[in-house]
Amino acid sequence: MADLHMSHDPVPPIRLRGHTLLCLQGFRGEGYSPEFISNMAAIHQALTQAPDRQIEVIASPDEICAACPHLQSSGCRLNGERSEAEMVEQDLVVIQRLGLKVGDRLRWVDLLERIRNSISGDDLPAICGACRWLPLGYCREGINQLRHPFEASLSPEARTDASRLGCAGAVEGVSSQTKDFG
Repeated sequence: MADLHMSHDPVPPIRLRGHTLLCLQGFRGEGYSPEFISNMAAIHQALTQAPDRQIEVIASPDEICAACPHLQSSGCRLNGERSEAEMVEQDLVVIQRLGLKVGDRLRWVDLLERIRNSISGDDLPAICGACRWLPLGYCREGINQLRHPFEASLSPEARTDASRLGCAGAVEGVSSQTKDFG
């Protein structure tokens, strides 16, 4: 197990599955049960508020899975007997794409940088397969926002202009179309 970014923090790392790293990018307060949603929201908030928090990357049920009604002693049963094996396959694909190994530990902010540089929203169908959340587009939007924060804040029309003109050229013409974050 490699500690890619040393931390002297006495707080234990949050253990997250490879594919869950991507799920967190699209989290919108929805999930499999109220307990699951509450747990995922708490972890999402903790990571947002403490981006230096250590994460241990795993390929097995994680701290988010712990509150899932589909988790059994043998692992995930969301889609039946093969669910855990399918989840592990997804985990390993993500972990490999991020240049990591199972058991690696690094800060959340460093994981976000790896996701930003290694995975795009267009990669998700190949990674996530038949995930029931994929058609909603939440993860795609979250990852695209991570990769292109300026463009993600624009309306679809302005995004097209920004893409065609380049971000610097589009700023003057679209400033009134940005979302109000205040």
